Amino acid sequence: MTAQSVILPLPSDHARFLVVRLNQLSLHDLKKQLEKFFSERDRLITQHPNEQIKTAVAFGPDLWSQLHSTAPAGFKQLDPQAGAFNMPVQPADVLIHIASQRTDICFSLSQTFFNGIQDKVEVLDERACFRYLDGRDLTGFIDGTENPQFSDDREETALLGAEAGEFAGGSFVFAQRYVHDLDKWRRLKVDAQEQVIGRTKLESIELDDDVKPENAHIARTVVEDEEGEELEILRHSLPYGDGHGDQGLFFIAYTKDLTRIDRMLQRMFGTSGDGIHDRLLHFVTAVDGAYYFAPSEHLLEQVLDLDD
Repeated sequence: MTAQSVILPLPSDHARFLVVRLNQLSLHDLKKQLEKFFSERDRLITQHPNEQIKTAVAFGPDLWSQLHSTAPAGFKQLDPQAGAFNMPVQPADVLIHIASQRTDICFSLSQTFFNGIQDKVEVLDERACFRYLDGRDLTGFIDGTENPQFSDDREETALLGAEAGEFAGGSFVFAQRYVHDLDKWRRLKVDAQEQVIGRTKLESIELDDDVKPENAHIARTVVEDEEGEELEILRHSLPYGDGHGDQGLFFIAYTKDLTRIDRMLQRMFGTSGDGIHDRLLHFVTAVDGAYYFAPSEHLLEQVLDLDD
């Protein structure tokens, strides 16, 4: 089964994330609106073939139960974390991930989706994001260094396999927005920042284990199996912000196994049982978060069939 187009390729330079609750919008009207959205996306791809236009549409657990009679094994809602730091959960019905080399194309597709339904849905977030310098977070450190780079590895990490039956080619999605306290962050000297992250700032070289603190960001976000092999996730996170307003990161990851995200968050927020939390949380704040399922292209066409 073919994955939705944004999931496996390397990220484009611009993205827009739409997080929506249906409220007054019926399932039938949602399907019609998404049909218009895909039609406009395909028109833009034909008109601008070199702009890397890609999308994914994912659904929260409650809405998915209305769209389809069964769910992939392990699909659930995100659990909040209450440890050294708190992590809220903000459930939503639909997450739309739009990516392109041009921010105006991302905007145009967002505009198409919302056209005529603005008063019927609750928009929890519409976040315009961008590639920052050479792929860095606003902290100045390169983001996504541990991402699998080869296509086979990305597929193995993100997509449900043949054993998932009709859900093969789909992917679970974790989306969460972080607000950065950059004034506080910039008061740290570079070597202190590197201790927080666990990498060098310029070259993004991981610090040796004997000097990397156990509460460094990369030490807390790495999850391993019983044999010590890292259990990867596929990140598409990008920064967002205005020069004078909120600035931060829209974290989004695709995975075949939500327990990897569960374990990562427990290690970050200090609820894993070892009494350690991610030191980066002293400088960034999670303001929402939720789980979704992005079905394969084939299954998406089935569940959105207007004749149903």
